[in-house]
Amino acid sequence: MGTRAEMAEGQVLRIGIVGMGGAAVNMLPAFKRSPQFRIAAAADLDTDILARFSSDFPGTATFRSVEAMAACADIDLIYIATPSVLHAEHARLALEGGKHVLIEKPMAVTLDEADAMIAAADANGVLLGVNVKHSFEPRVLKIREFVRSGELGKLRMLHSWRYVDWLYRPRTAEELTPGWGSGILWRQGPHQLDIVRTICGGMLRSIRGSCQTFDPARRVTGAYTGFLEFDDDIVASVVCSGYDHFDSQSLVYGFDGGAPSGDPTRHARARRELASHAGEPGWEAEAAASERYGGGRDSGAPAGEPKSVQASGVAAPGGGWLSSGPLIASFERADVRLTRAGLVVDADDRQWKIEFPRGWDGRDGRLASFYHAIANGAPMPADGRWGKATQEALVALQQSSDNHREVALKCQVQTVDVGSYGPGEAGFGR
Repeated sequence: MGTRAEMAEGQVLRIGIVGMGGAAVNMLPAFKRSPQFRIAAAADLDTDILARFSSDFPGTATFRSVEAMAACADIDLIYIATPSVLHAEHARLALEGGKHVLIEKPMAVTLDEADAMIAAADANGVLLGVNVKHSFEPRVLKIREFVRSGELGKLRMLHSWRYVDWLYRPRTAEELTPGWGSGILWRQGPHQLDIVRTICGGMLRSIRGSCQTFDPARRVTGAYTGFLEFDDDIVASVVCSGYDHFDSQSLVYGFDGGAPSGDPTRHARARRELASHAGEPGWEAEAAASERYGGGRDSGAPAGEPKSVQASGVAAPGGGWLSSGPLIASFERADVRLTRAGLVVDADDRQWKIEFPRGWDGRDGRLASFYHAIANGAPMPADGRWGKATQEALVALQQSSDNHREVALKCQVQTVDVGSYGPGEAGFGR
């Protein structure tokens, strides 16, 4: 297909998936339910995974390399979900093959790599988008709408907390190797910083932050804190800990019973499981591998979210990552906070709820926005330049921690506001 201009009206985009790990497994339900996309191929080094994929998706092609997939004329867009250190090379191959690319976060490890990816997309007349899917979730877009409309006055500050079990869930050796691209800052920070940048308008001025490692047995960054200043004098803070102590989902879903405590069977269960296999050197790698496509291991449903809902791919709005901790946006005339099904607005004179229907989440919004950009020439949110700006924020937070100083940012771009795609829009939910 090559470029947007060559796309016929109503054409379905044929998608090839590279890397059949957890990110791809998470995106498959959205690919399957979208009438604008058709799963056409998969690429992975694991032949058993490719065999399972072929069985589940008859008629699709399988490849052992990105090069081979990029050379296939029956693929329009390549979704790249390989390890971060491979993103730049895999994106280059796909873009030079004339394919549009949707790439997992972070888009690259260095800013030079991000620049090369952007240049390759421009040179080949194709689009590069970053899969920061939570920034397309209805609750995030509604808060952004309040910012744009001024209905609640000017946005003054935004605070986002997340305390989870990330560091003690089965991780690959690459994820636990210290360095750029590893640890919770690089694995989860892209989502949190991207959400905050989306709501606040994108133009981040400076960051002061700290990255910390509490457990010498898990040597990568397991927690970070950041203070962010935006243009228009908006301030924000981000806090994230993956040490499996407090579970901040309780602050969104509500505590159980009369005491401020959660389900004791869930408390620190990732830590307990890891400790129970301490004498089995190969267990963690095997468990992490079994969370890949068809491996059979359930990585866990959000608190309060039935596993059957998670498995169906039709979650409550923002179910999962975004519901795992509170986010509060403070406007001049109201505070707006997350709930399980929507938002609560605590305004000067009254309080009201905004709820969103099930069956539509940020994955759908990300795909709809990409389709509109390809098919209709619409501005594309979260493109390569936006992804580079979020990556610059990650780098700055790490540098601030290393050097104990505030870091100014230079590569920021404004939020692209294209409206909210919901069920029935862009052909979804028909």
